[in-house]
Amino acid sequence: MNIEQERMLTLDDCIKCSACSAQCPVAAVYPSFPGPKSVGPDMERLRLEGVRLDSKVLAYCSNCKTCEVTCPSGVKITAMIQGARKDSLKKKNSSALKQVRHSKFYVQHRVRDALLGHAEYLGRAGTILPKMTNRLLGIGLMRGFMEKSLGISRYASIPKYQARFKIKESGNVSPADSDFNPEQSVVYFPGCFVNYNDAQTGYAITKVLEHQGYTVIVPPFHCCGVPLTANGHFTAAEEKAKRNLALMEPYLKAGIPIITSCTSCGLTLKEDYPSVKGPGAERIGEQSYDFFEFLWKLNEQGKLKKDFRTISESLGYHAPCHLKAQGIGTPAVRILRLIPGIQIADLDAGCCGLSGSYGFKAEKYNLAQKIGSNLFRSAREGVVQKRFQSIISECSGCREQIEHGSGVKAEHPVWTLVKAYGLIRMDN
Repeated sequence: MNIEQERMLTLDDCIKCSACSAQCPVAAVYPSFPGPKSVGPDMERLRLEGVRLDSKVLAYCSNCKTCEVTCPSGVKITAMIQGARKDSLKKKNSSALKQVRHSKFYVQHRVRDALLGHAEYLGRAGTILPKMTNRLLGIGLMRGFMEKSLGISRYASIPKYQARFKIKESGNVSPADSDFNPEQSVVYFPGCFVNYNDAQTGYAITKVLEHQGYTVIVPPFHCCGVPLTANGHFTAAEEKAKRNLALMEPYLKAGIPIITSCTSCGLTLKEDYPSVKGPGAERIGEQSYDFFEFLWKLNEQGKLKKDFRTISESLGYHAPCHLKAQGIGTPAVRILRLIPGIQIADLDAGCCGLSGSYGFKAEKYNLAQKIGSNLFRSAREGVVQKRFQSIISECSGCREQIEHGSGVKAEHPVWTLVKAYGLIRMDN
């Protein structure tokens, strides 16, 4: 069953309780957004009757999936909204689209969304000379020019580029190799942020997996497609998915787990890739694991290595929206609490507001800051009250937004494991 069919079958399951709209982080701070019930199931019924409504409001859905997590009936609300966005792009002669095209921002936003959607290409360009790129993006005049010409907020915190993430030794091991051991192998899907902005975390992930006795395989993956989908390039996103599945297929066929350290990549592999037509799609959902989800599975099997050092630290934990949408709880918290001396406080303070490229856009920057204000306040207060020293979160976007909005240091929870195992921090 594909996403389109699933969204149709769940439409009548909506009981109009409005729980989704009550919990929507965008609707809470932006009255012009009517909420996921209105732009999801309610508008879906009208769309099925051929009624074309103003599609501009759909762009204010941040795709955080809080509505689907909240819904007691399992309605695929976000899928309906994304489907409506996709449909509006196809209806090139619709009056709503003509109205949008007459907007003075139409060309600017189209160019910007194409750039933000193709994050992989930006990453490749940015990592050629990362220091120079970072200096250029740090100049106020350049940021002002980017806002005026492209609509990318001059105030948004743009992640710095680093040397690209590369695994030299075991990255291209194949199931066809005579000495290949599928029982002790995993495939790591690093995602664009690790590939171009945070190679260190990628190395930390591989070090911990190797410490568990696994050979870590990293095929030359492409972007998972989330930035493309978020910016309206649905066909290109599907092509990325097909290319990634083609790279995964021999490993999936051999029963090897696919590990992600980015919650958005992980959700996409689990939820979107199974509906893509191509080899491997039927296996990817069941064989994909968040990094800490995989470690917890090892722990339940009695296979997790627990040669931990005592680490006297207090950490604040932020659960990303796309982790919640996976329905796996907070395995990072469960794993880290096995380490002697670790204290973890779950902030439980809502969405950070960034939502991928959503918060980078000039017209949405202030909105994103309002969405994340409760989280920022909780982070600052926690440090001042000495309940914790820093923040951990699996999502790179959340970490970037937390540091930007609160000034509190945030890092991937894998680094706590690196300390506890006594592993050496790798250089670029």
